[in-house]
Amino acid sequence: MRVKSYPDELKDEAIRLVVEHRLTTNEAALKLGLRGEVVRVWVHRFRCRKTSLNDIEQLRACVKRLAIERDTFAGIAASLLDKTG
Repeated sequence: MRVKSYPDELKDEAIRLVVEHRLTTNEAALKLGLRGEVVRVWVHRFRCRKTSLNDIEQLRACVKRLAIERDTFAGIAASLLDKTG
């Protein structure tokens, strides 16, 4: 059986209807003339991809904060070593 290909705009619209307008995947599918399972897969992939990107952004922010703390503590340690001698 041949796998059907859909335009990206249609996929985006289906995802938008579910995520932003809070339609069920079946409601969005009906509105766009698609099968519910197809929309369900698109939404699942979108949510997984979005979560991964958010996780990466959070990790980058954490690394940046830790680098600032490291540099601050290194400066304090150097200052204490200079004073003690």
